[in-house]
Amino acid sequence: MTEENKYILVLGSKPESQLPDEDVERIYAANGSAERAILYRKKYSNNVLTCIAGAREYARNEHVSKRINKAEPENLIIRAGKIELPQTLENKTKLICLTNYEQWNFQAKFFKQKKLSMLFGELKHQDGFVNKVTHILRAIKHNTIQGISSGFFCILLALEENPNSKIIVSGIGMKGGKQFYKSERSNFFVYDSRARVDRYMMELMVNSYKERLFTTDLELFQTTGIKMWHGNLLQL
Repeated sequence: MTEENKYILVLGSKPESQLPDEDVERIYAANGSAERAILYRKKYSNNVLTCIAGAREYARNEHVSKRINKAEPENLIIRAGKIELPQTLENKTKLICLTNYEQWNFQAKFFKQKKLSMLFGELKHQDGFVNKVTHILRAIKHNTIQGISSGFFCILLALEENPNSKIIVSGIGMKGGKQFYKSERSNFFVYDSRARVDRYMMELMVNSYKERLFTTDLELFQTTGIKMWHGNLLQL
């Protein structure tokens, strides 16, 4: 198979999403979706797994950290902060910790107006003029402009590291909502705000990147126009 025909898999935590029955070379999993990577690897094990999570999410949400640790990824990328690898992963996992500026700067090149797009995207996090202005000023003051979600970040990293491959996205809906796994945080944390940012930023993505994306989820196709994946699906 030529590099242009190779597929890369990106995983999110949307409930009831389906995995492609396709042997991929690399997997990128956001937060607790590492658990889905474990399922996929029961059939296709010859691949490299990269897990991605925010520093606070990994440190404070055991539902995320325990799934990542159990998956034993070859790479773990932490956004906006630093963590210490657990002893069980010290000899198995390469840890990369990005500052908030580094992870934000990485995102910018994928969008038509670069960093200007990122600033406008962050305004979508809130409703109402006063809330928008308050949010963006606070984020600038404290250097906490996140940009896109970890799921969307996985997509960008997959595009960057595999420039000649097609990307299959599974479990990322960009409509907010809960994850497939239970989490106390989901009882009070609303993911819709960051999903609004994601939808807006997807509209501004450079077309040459977007054209390489496929999804197994009808919702993402309907929301963003990303092409549907028409291959076989794993029966789990």
